[in-house]
Amino acid sequence: ADTKLTAIAPGMNRLQWNLRYPDATEVTGFQAPIAAGGLDDTVEGPTVMPGRYTAVLDYGGKKSAQPFIVALDPRLHPAPDALAARLALGLKIHAALDTLDRTLNQAIALRDRLDGAVAAGMTGAKAQPALSALDADIASLVALQIQSSEGSLMHETKLRSHLAYLAADIDLSYDRPTQAEYAVFDHLSQQALAGEQKLHADIAQGQRVL
Repeated sequence: ADTKLTAIAPGMNRLQWNLRYPDATEVTGFQAPIAAGGLDDTVEGPTVMPGRYTAVLDYGGKKSAQPFIVALDPRLHPAPDALAARLALGLKIHAALDTLDRTLNQAIALRDRLDGAVAAGMTGAKAQPALSALDADIASLVALQIQSSEGSLMHETKLRSHLAYLAADIDLSYDRPTQAEYAVFDHLSQQALAGEQKLHADIAQGQRVL
């Protein structure tokens, strides 16, 4: 996990690593509901493996490094390769979520541009098919209507959140993922690829209008 942190203010700064890979991209305008005892709906990266790491401070042209060890809770005794398998699947889910969210953001940005062009009378009726396709395909993949902690009770859970919930489920156990978790990921990743293909087609259609 190669993560760079930047001080936010002059003077002394305390930067604390959460022992995770960097966050995935989040969907523009998405507000995740509060877990309230359930699984987290976040784009946090998976937890790193136990092992030796190095913190590097690069300031004023000088670098200083300090090694440190991330140790597993001594009460836990996973099989030797279980944590590696857990991380491998976690990274696959993380990559799938990041790619989906980046594509969604491209589609959302284009939809907003088309909306602006329509409002300004620049495109006439020819933008409507592209706008309708973008609206439908974006809505099929992410619930942008969620605006409160109870939003998931009122709106259907969509693919973006299903991927996040699967990542959170794997994160709960320091053990090898189950066959069911692998199967769910295969299913969700296929849905993500299909959804991204539709979004890319919608984006191409919308760009032709502009």
